[in-house]
Amino acid sequence: MEANMKKEKKDWKKLLLSKENIGLLWILPALALLCVFCLYPVISAFYHSFTDWDGGIHASFIGVQNYVEIFGDRLFWISLLNVIILTVVGMIIGNAASIFLAELMYNLKSRLSGVYRFLFVLPAMVPSIVVLLLWQKLILSGSSSGVMNTILRLFGLPPSEWFASKSVVVVFISIFFYGFPWMGGTSFLIYLAGLNGIDPSIIEATKLDGLTTFGRVFRIDLPMITGQLKYFLVMGFIGGLQNYTMQYAITSGAPGEVIGSMQSGTMVPGFYIYQLISGSSREGAYGYACAMGMVMFVIILAITIVNNKLVRSNDAD
Repeated sequence: MEANMKKEKKDWKKLLLSKENIGLLWILPALALLCVFCLYPVISAFYHSFTDWDGGIHASFIGVQNYVEIFGDRLFWISLLNVIILTVVGMIIGNAASIFLAELMYNLKSRLSGVYRFLFVLPAMVPSIVVLLLWQKLILSGSSSGVMNTILRLFGLPPSEWFASKSVVVVFISIFFYGFPWMGGTSFLIYLAGLNGIDPSIIEATKLDGLTTFGRVFRIDLPMITGQLKYFLVMGFIGGLQNYTMQYAITSGAPGEVIGSMQSGTMVPGFYIYQLISGSSREGAYGYACAMGMVMFVIILAITIVNNKLVRSNDAD
């Protein structure tokens, strides 16, 4: 019996020291941090979305009342429409510009191509808030000395207030124009890496077949970088629907109709949630903010699933 116990102990020790279990021990600290700082907040938000919570210890259960209120919240639906417009237009502009630049670099046969790549990535090292304030205070400044207003005067056009305009359309145009020429950073490098991964024999075959450069771009290059495009579509939707940097730093939801205590012209759900938990709109609305966050989670998850299925079906075709 003692020999069997020693054998079982030896087997357990061997099992614990196996490569698979040692690997699990190595990732255990990262898994614990992930659970504490990522998974627990999601579970907590889901629970508190069914409560009337002021951010403290105590929260009273109110069922689906917060969700019912959201579906009747006009400001939320306006903000959701705003963020969808901003995200879709921003993704189209950003990805088209990055692919265009990647194609230029891919077809550039020069010893300076490495220098050009470095110069186009260099702006990504500048903090985004610095770039944002530069556009607000200098390029799209509402003053007559602003860069864009100076250019408009050269062509005999009236100046604009841009971000400070009372017109929602003008403010949206300012947001879309932000970041011009919308290329550079790491996104174009990822597209360029995809293009460089194309088999050179395929490119040679297109030349022998007499395919033009534009024909090759649409028939060969774009289908070959579908993986990179899918990545930016998914991450673009996720990041865009959660983003509220422009609203926080510049517009604060203005201009537009005032609903409650907030303007709705450029309001987005992320900034709306921030206003709720900061007490700027109403006190003790943490539970309502959690419910709104869960609604956004479901919307983003649904869009991601649909996007993955569409891309997968296109790959199958």
